[in-house]
Amino acid sequence: MRSDLQEVTDMILSSIRTRLKTLFLSTNCSFPERVLDFMRANSGRVDDIYTCASLEGDRKTHKAIRGVDTHDLVIETLKAVRNLKLPNAHTVISSTMQSRNSNAESLDHIRQVAVDTGSTFSFRPVMISSTFYRNAQTKASNLTPEQIRFILDYIKREKMDDPFLVTLKDFVEGKTTIMGDRNSGIRCLAGDISVFIKSDGLVYPCINSTRVIGDKERGLYVTEYELGDMEACPCCTECQVYPMLNFSAYGSRSGNSRKA
Repeated sequence: MRSDLQEVTDMILSSIRTRLKTLFLSTNCSFPERVLDFMRANSGRVDDIYTCASLEGDRKTHKAIRGVDTHDLVIETLKAVRNLKLPNAHTVISSTMQSRNSNAESLDHIRQVAVDTGSTFSFRPVMISSTFYRNAQTKASNLTPEQIRFILDYIKREKMDDPFLVTLKDFVEGKTTIMGDRNSGIRCLAGDISVFIKSDGLVYPCINSTRVIGDKERGLYVTEYELGDMEACPCCTECQVYPMLNFSAYGSRSGNSRKA
């Protein structure tokens, strides 16, 4: 959606290109050509590059949740990316499970689109974030116990090869996972091994946090703080779970953050 997306990407790659191995483009597929241009321009600059497209179910469900009829554009974009024949390009369907699509029909449709377009797919429960999603007033997160059970059963049946979803399932079922909680002894490394940079340049520990720890002029200016007293901990999104799964060994705040 950003007209300066390539400029932003160039700035990131010029700074950490030797260390950046994977690049994801998250898109609602409103502008397929922009996606293709991005993939062409950047596929040779990283080891792996992904188009991560949002799809919430069949056309009717997708439009009801997204507010726009982009269902067919998602499929068109995924197929077009595959047709580029870039050796390191991958496509992923990303879905958010909320009250209107936490059912077999929606997930079966998404899975079939993934098969038809040569993509993988993943999902997560809807979350409330005033900084990232700006959805503090929504009621879409009110999943029923039956819907939650359906999601857990679906993960067990279909997605036990997905590290994030397995972590999510284990956490919901009360097991101690890397997602942690305030009593598990697991310390969150948001703001240490990963950060959320908002479009205005403000830096937050994660998408759930409301505290600013840096900005585009000065970089990080808060490196010691307690997680959990202002954040909606624990998180259940890939953007924090995967860094915790992959890069916890590189964390520096091992003893000065609160359990989160």
